[in-house]
Amino acid sequence: MIRYSKCLSGAIATFLVFALTSSVLAQGFSVSPAEVEIRDLLPGQETEFNLTIYNKDNREDNFILVTYNPEESQRRQGRADFPDNSWINFAQRVKIEANSSVPVKVKITIPSDAKWANKDWEIWLGVAPEPGDFLTVKLYIRLLVSTGVGISSAPQINRAMRGLAIGLVLAALGIYYLGRRKKKK
Repeated sequence: MIRYSKCLSGAIATFLVFALTSSVLAQGFSVSPAEVEIRDLLPGQETEFNLTIYNKDNREDNFILVTYNPEESQRRQGRADFPDNSWINFAQRVKIEANSSVPVKVKITIPSDAKWANKDWEIWLGVAPEPGDFLTVKLYIRLLVSTGVGISSAPQINRAMRGLAIGLVLAALGIYYLGRRKKKK
C-alpha cells in the first residue's frame, strides 16, 4: 500500500510540474470581455462589439480567432446551439505588437426570417496565439445572443422608400411630358 501511494504521489507531482510549467509559458495573453450578451436582436438586424486581445509577451505575436459551438452540457441553461457560424464575422488572424493590445470588431447578422425570432443561442469565440514551440492555450469568450419577437422592418422601409422615389420620378416625368404636349398645341 505504501509503495502504491509513493507511485501515486510521484505521478501527481510530475503532472503538477508539467501542468504548472506549461501554463506559465502559455500565459502571454488575455482577452476582454470574457462574456458578451446581446439581447433583442431582431431577425434582419446586425450588431457589433469590440473584443480586445492583450499581448503580454515581450515579442510580437499572431493570434488566431475561431468560433466554437460548445456541447449542451457547457452551454448556459436554456441556450441552444448557434445555428450558423457564418452569421458572425471578424478578423481570423490578428498581429499584435509586444506588450500591447488590439481591438477586434465582431459583427453578428441574423437573417430576416421569422423562424429566427424569439431564440436564445450560445456560441464561443476562441482566441489563441499561433502554434509555436510551446504549449498554446486557447481562451474562449462566451457569446450569448437573444433575438427579439418581431422581424426588423429596415429592409421593408428601404424598399418602400425606393418605391416612393421611383413613383415620384415617374409622376414628375408624366407631368413634364403632359406640359410639353399642351404647349405644342
